[in-house]
Amino acid sequence: MAKNKRLGILTAALAIAVVVAGAFIVNGAIKDAAKEQAEQKKLEAAQKTEEVVKEEPSELEATLFFASDYQEGDQGAPSDNLKGILNAVKAEKPSLDGMIFCGDYSNVSGKSNYEITPEPAISEIKGILGETYPDLTEENMIFTQGNHDPLTISIKSPGLHEFDKYLVYVNNTEIDFPWKQGATSGSLYKVTHTAEVMKIRLNKLIEQGEKRPIIIAQHVPLHYTARTASGHGTGDNLYSSLVFDVVNEAAKELNIIYVTGHNHSGGWDNYMGGSCYFKKPGDTILIPEFDKNKTTTETYTKETLNFTYLNAGYTGYSKASPDNALTGTVCEIFDNKIVFTKYSSEGVHPLSAAGAANTDPDDSALIPSENYSKALESPQKIERK
Repeated sequence: MAKNKRLGILTAALAIAVVVAGAFIVNGAIKDAAKEQAEQKKLEAAQKTEEVVKEEPSELEATLFFASDYQEGDQGAPSDNLKGILNAVKAEKPSLDGMIFCGDYSNVSGKSNYEITPEPAISEIKGILGETYPDLTEENMIFTQGNHDPLTISIKSPGLHEFDKYLVYVNNTEIDFPWKQGATSGSLYKVTHTAEVMKIRLNKLIEQGEKRPIIIAQHVPLHYTARTASGHGTGDNLYSSLVFDVVNEAAKELNIIYVTGHNHSGGWDNYMGGSCYFKKPGDTILIPEFDKNKTTTETYTKETLNFTYLNAGYTGYSKASPDNALTGTVCEIFDNKIVFTKYSSEGVHPLSAAGAANTDPDDSALIPSENYSKALESPQKIERK
């Protein structure tokens, strides 16, 4: 009887052990299954994220190089500066399809604006480009007029120039978009006429369903600085709102890129990021307000951009801060996007530094810090319309 009782207890204990072990096994299997299921969900989520982030395949249609202000200063010879920049570009971009230079090829002490021919400097630039990119033809090089340049045979005529994958719209300083607009007789008429002609031509492109990028190239910029105000006394780009309004409206339909130079000599663009600035559609920009009876203005309107706006890159010298680098800009046109990258002789350079006040003249009261640009690395992508 005792033996049977012990056997019964042993059997019961064994049964309990089996049940407990089974429970552990089942519980472990459930945990393993749950873990595996969680990992699977995580993998699927990652794959979905990757699908969202993954870009559509792109085809490169054209690679362009922008630069400006090929003038002697305290940062070395412009020829050496340009060679260094182009060598850095060549290391990453083996070919160029076009080049746009936004004015100022000479600045000789004791000589007034338009007195020194730009032809020797332009010839030098062509030679440097030819050495670095032998396949780049002169027909694909565009030189716009700066405030130090008389109109010569190498300066491209104003208006629209058509290329296979892009268009270039040229505004020159003497005829189309002068500097010292407030202090120079006839400037209001010239800028008004330029805006009217641009409106007709851009509207025609809209009617035709034009989808190629349109690069508007001029020397004097559109945005407000102390150079537009009474401290400088000349109303440098006083009437730029006339052109801005036309271009910004057209850019609702067209892929417009606005490229300028000029403001390298006095820290005028410090609040924009110094020697390198870049603004994309959706960013804000300060545009001068004007009274046709006054030569300068202390007021501006904060506008939202519908187009891409940047300086080409100064190649002679720059007195800007916090960034005074000498650079050029590469613009890569793809079938579905446009990519911008700044280069100095050291390689890839930020498209914009964080904005700061100018110290001489002090523009901190004129341009509040809320308008200072943010730091922006290269490259930056703009989706094509």
